Amino acid sequence: MRRKYQQIKSTQVPDLLKQGAAIVDVRRPDEWQLTGVVAGSELLTFFDSQGQSQPVEWLQQLNNLVSEDCPLVLICRTGHRTGLICEFLIEVTSRIDIYNVSDGILGWLGEGLPVARVNP
Repeated sequence: MRRKYQQIKSTQVPDLLKQGAAIVDVRRPDEWQLTGVVAGSELLTFFDSQGQSQPVEWLQQLNNLVSEDCPLVLICRTGHRTGLICEFLIEVTSRIDIYNVSDGILGWLGEGLPVARVNP
């Protein structure tokens, strides 16, 4: 059976974080500065401003930040980029608990949830 990742809404993120999940914001630094980030997020850009990525290097950095057995929550602006990254992780890793915040940071902000500012 093919492993799958789970689609979640931003309102589900706080409970996952309380249970020990790690959250990784895959947006670019300019996006983090524009909106702020979920407090405690690991900041690890996947796609650059031209839509290019270095998936092998990114995965190495991710594995240095978050152990493979730790539940992983991915967040971007709207959930599109993280959906692609979740598919990538299912294909190339043995991670089991992968969550895509399907409404992204825009959903988080829309729910009035708090953000932390990122220094330039």
